[in-house]
Amino acid sequence: MQMKKLLLLTIIFSSLYFSARILLVWDKPNSTSETRVAVQVQKGTSLKSISEILYERELIRDSLAFQLFIKWNNLDTKLQAGEYIIQRNLTFSEVAEVLQHGKSSEIKVTIPEGSTIQQIDTILAKKSLIEKGEFLNCASFCELDFTISNLEGFLFPSTYFVNPKTFVIKNFIQRLHREFQKKIKSFRDDIASSGRTLNEVIIVASMIEREAANDFEMPEIADIIWKRLDNNVHLGIDATTRYEKNDWKSPLYSEDFEKDSPYNTRKRRGLPPTAISNPGLAALNAAVHPKENPYWYYLHDRNGQVHFAETLEEHNRYKRQYLN
Repeated sequence: MQMKKLLLLTIIFSSLYFSARILLVWDKPNSTSETRVAVQVQKGTSLKSISEILYERELIRDSLAFQLFIKWNNLDTKLQAGEYIIQRNLTFSEVAEVLQHGKSSEIKVTIPEGSTIQQIDTILAKKSLIEKGEFLNCASFCELDFTISNLEGFLFPSTYFVNPKTFVIKNFIQRLHREFQKKIKSFRDDIASSGRTLNEVIIVASMIEREAANDFEMPEIADIIWKRLDNNVHLGIDATTRYEKNDWKSPLYSEDFEKDSPYNTRKRRGLPPTAISNPGLAALNAAVHPKENPYWYYLHDRNGQVHFAETLEEHNRYKRQYLN
């Protein structure tokens, strides 16, 4: 009899505990932030795993309480697999509502660091947000709420969430530029004290983004570019020619560098007329804060490993050793 009473009390206290646990959090969003988070639920994912994913992404306050909430409301069989965009300021019931639809009103658009305007156009077209060429055309001819002669380099690459039903190209361009303005704000004082113009920094950052294999080598490559520029030495950057050709994969041949173009930095001294990509934060930081070094040349071998050289002779030796 004593054991039965103890068991009954345990059940009662457990029920009260879990009821209280749910009541404390079910109607309280984990955050006041409207930040959106991408969540993918695979087919067959358990409620426990879904709850843990939501907790790890900071979308709910309590993983166990969410599981109990779902079960007590008989929703565990109604959650669907899919890719969701969920705001951080939703309650349990609002999160559960999203997970029952199998899709979100918003989709995720990722623009990789170093993307060109033409490549952004392709990304948006593949997402069926635009017809191919529309973003490129708007970047050149739309009347925007800011004035820049060429937008290349001034659109920040990141992950954005958009609603296909309300997507407007002009608004998206302005959104990318606003994000660029936010990111560059912390560098403005350093740019002013460096004696460089913002446009020069953006162009150099765009080349660094395309030339460096990783973030770690960016500051050293930045120093080499600035050093060659300041000493009126040809930059000799293949990426500027690739930008003009709009071909980032095919091999380059000697004839590709014969054209007397302002983007041919093997023939023309100084910077190209525009940026050649839209750089990310690491490239911008490297352009503003180059790492001083004794090198004048660099190349990447077939495995992507960088080799810096102080002299042309050393550089040519590396070419024979690593590229032939």
